[in-house]
Amino acid sequence: MSNYDFTQLNDKEFEVLAVELLSAGLDRKIERFKPGKDKGVDGRFFSDNGGEIIVQCKHYIKTGYKGLVSKLKNTEREKVLALSPERYIFITSLPLSRENKKEISSIFHPYIKREDDIYGQEDLNSLLSQHRAIEERHFKLWISGTTVLREFMNRAIIGRSRYELEQIERKSARYVQTENHHRSLELLRKNNVLIISGEPGIGKTTLAENLCFYFISKGYEFIDIQESLSEAEAIFSKSKKQIFYFDDFLGSNYFEAIENKKDSHIVKFIDRVHADDSKLFILTSRTSILNNGMSYSSVFANSKIRKNEFLLTIEGLSQMDKAKILYNHIWHSKLSESFIDEIYKEKRYKDIITHRNFNPRLIEFITDVERISVEKPTDYWKYIQATLDNPKDIWNLCFKRQNNQFVRGLVVLTVFNGGSISEEDLRSAFSRMKNLGAMISQANAANDFNSSASLATRSFLNRTQSFGGFVYSLFNSSIADYVLAEYVNRIEDLILIFQSLESIRSLESIVSFETEDMLSPSHLLKLKDAIFDDALVQEKSYDYLIVIAYFLKESSSKKDMIVSILNRIVSCPLEIKELSKFLELVIRFRDDIDIKSYDFLFKLIGEKLLLNVLEIEQLAFFIEKYSIQDKLILSKFNKYFDSYITSALDKEIASLDPSDYHDVCQIGPDDFDVDVDEDKLSERISEIGNSLLDEFPPSVIDSLDIDIKGIIEDVDIEEVISNFYKDYEPDWDYDRSPAGAVITDDPVDDLFERTW
Repeated sequence: MSNYDFTQLNDKEFEVLAVELLSAGLDRKIERFKPGKDKGVDGRFFSDNGGEIIVQCKHYIKTGYKGLVSKLKNTEREKVLALSPERYIFITSLPLSRENKKEISSIFHPYIKREDDIYGQEDLNSLLSQHRAIEERHFKLWISGTTVLREFMNRAIIGRSRYELEQIERKSARYVQTENHHRSLELLRKNNVLIISGEPGIGKTTLAENLCFYFISKGYEFIDIQESLSEAEAIFSKSKKQIFYFDDFLGSNYFEAIENKKDSHIVKFIDRVHADDSKLFILTSRTSILNNGMSYSSVFANSKIRKNEFLLTIEGLSQMDKAKILYNHIWHSKLSESFIDEIYKEKRYKDIITHRNFNPRLIEFITDVERISVEKPTDYWKYIQATLDNPKDIWNLCFKRQNNQFVRGLVVLTVFNGGSISEEDLRSAFSRMKNLGAMISQANAANDFNSSASLATRSFLNRTQSFGGFVYSLFNSSIADYVLAEYVNRIEDLILIFQSLESIRSLESIVSFETEDMLSPSHLLKLKDAIFDDALVQEKSYDYLIVIAYFLKESSSKKDMIVSILNRIVSCPLEIKELSKFLELVIRFRDDIDIKSYDFLFKLIGEKLLLNVLEIEQLAFFIEKYSIQDKLILSKFNKYFDSYITSALDKEIASLDPSDYHDVCQIGPDDFDVDVDEDKLSERISEIGNSLLDEFPPSVIDSLDIDIKGIIEDVDIEEVISNFYKDYEPDWDYDRSPAGAVITDDPVDDLFERTW
């Protein structure tokens, strides 16, 4: 027998479930009505002689039995007397004793004919045991911490995955099954792999976690991947039901992921999961990071992993989806009635739902009593408006008042390192920051790294283990938005922060400062100069020096130092990752650099494992500009160029619109036929292939042995057509609304009708 307490459901969700169960138990169709405006009628059907039988559902988990009885006596009894039904059926989520049923029956006498017309928690669980299909439909019900799920959790968890599951379960009550849930579930079942992309705060992680939970309840073993796929591969068991979860799989630095061949590793694992129907793989990534990763990785482009992508957008949420998200958070919050009243005044909930900055993460913040910075209910609405208008402000109180400067230092270092940093690097940066005088020790203040890190992980940072040690990342990406806004005009602090950090990754923040006009030109130059001077003194890596030199290439005062660095590299070629920036610097300062031959170019190209489009273009321009005819250099470049053209063509083909090349004959949701115009498709592929060469200097193309005709002919037209057909989805609108649901003029207002 099922053993639910129904706390995962809000009152409206409970009403839907209760009426469905009663309908199945009585084998009768029961009409449902919109809440609040029907004078206490949640369901209705008629007896054989035409008499009206009324169904009423009361959740009342928050108040308990005492609150329920008070409500029935003072409010509901009068409603029933006015309705005067032939029979009255009462349902509650609370557990009821025999005496409880007697009391409720007496309140509604003579309309409750028998005490078994009163359904309590035990009765509902009994009905659920008899009607498993209804239980299956109500996702949030069985995703809660039941005995069955606990059994799966106890045997479907490896290492830290147990903790992750416990966190998912804790948050699951606030989850809303939007259409995104159903569509992503279908895509996952179809491909075995799902990449959920979207902007910060849209709910990527929440959707991924609840999909994982769904399959865990179906007997899948859960493996949470933090840094490397090696741990997943080590426990990959053929034919065993396993679900792998990789949150933020590219991290915040897609260049680093690609250069470390993480893209190739991911693609191989995806292919492995594709080939095993007992396996599932869910990944998440910010849209901007995924897009850039795809652009710079030929491995990603060739693998066509985009067919697994499910893009989450605010535009993809209907007004009703947003309303359910807000209502669910309010219901499951610990907000007092007086605070909730402020949201209901003048239907302010509609202002929240339609706000331009609406996203699930902000809704979580404005309904979390531990994060609300106002004490008076009368100030609550202003707090909500300010948070929605300026989302970064939610961190102000916690950052400035509730933590010391050493905790703030760790957070700031993590933010300016791209949102993630190894424990070793963070410890070193923290020490340098203290030595630079950026943090002054105070009496009785814990200022060592371990104590400060322990405090920081409670509010701002996550600390997770990878094979290389521990890694710190931001608890919430909006922390970065807040810190950037807080520090962007504090130039002296910024200088100390960047001098404390030693990673190329940290320098990427300067690109944002410049492209988004976050710093004045004078402050930006001052910051660059200070970082460059410090880098020379500290003898940092050539790649680090190249990046900062690239930022200062217009500075006449730094010219001699930049030329000195370039001379050292060309005279004794070293392994350099920042190839495109280096080549641009060489071009700019060519007349000042002592270059006797271009042999260094062969060395630099030879060290590269993969060239991205920027490097290809830069090398092509470099070869043409200096009329390089060295056969070894051209041969090496030819190999990379050929690979680039092939991957670029595949990428362009993957982005083609199938509807331009096929006609669809559709009879029903699962019955359609596709007729593809192969000649038209082949002609278009040929046009694309030849156009790719137009981006490069003709002299370079002439000097290379690029067989563009052969590359085009190698395209498998049948495979392209197969992909079109496989990815084609008929545009059918499935109605998943509960049976008997009534469409109203304003369903949002109906949802927010308070029955509690």
